[in-house]
Amino acid sequence: MELEVRHLRVLCAIADTGSLHRAARELGLAQPSLSTQLRRIEQTLGGQLFVRTRTGCRPTPLGRAVLSRARPLVSELAALVTETRA
Repeated sequence: MELEVRHLRVLCAIADTGSLHRAARELGLAQPSLSTQLRRIEQTLGGQLFVRTRTGCRPTPLGRAVLSRARPLVSELAALVTETRA
């Protein structure tokens, strides 16, 4: 699987909300679908990106490294879309 921008948005939403359920709701996805996407992303990147607990999710060291690169990409893409539509 190749990573796409939508996958990066999933990771950012999980980190921002601290919850798979809240991230799914924010993205307009079903929670099982989001969980499946996260598993596939983790398989692609070769490691666990979030520690899942009863109280939510928090990024692992690998997750923090991925997020540090994903956030600027997602932000820049959003800015590009906004600027070109103006």
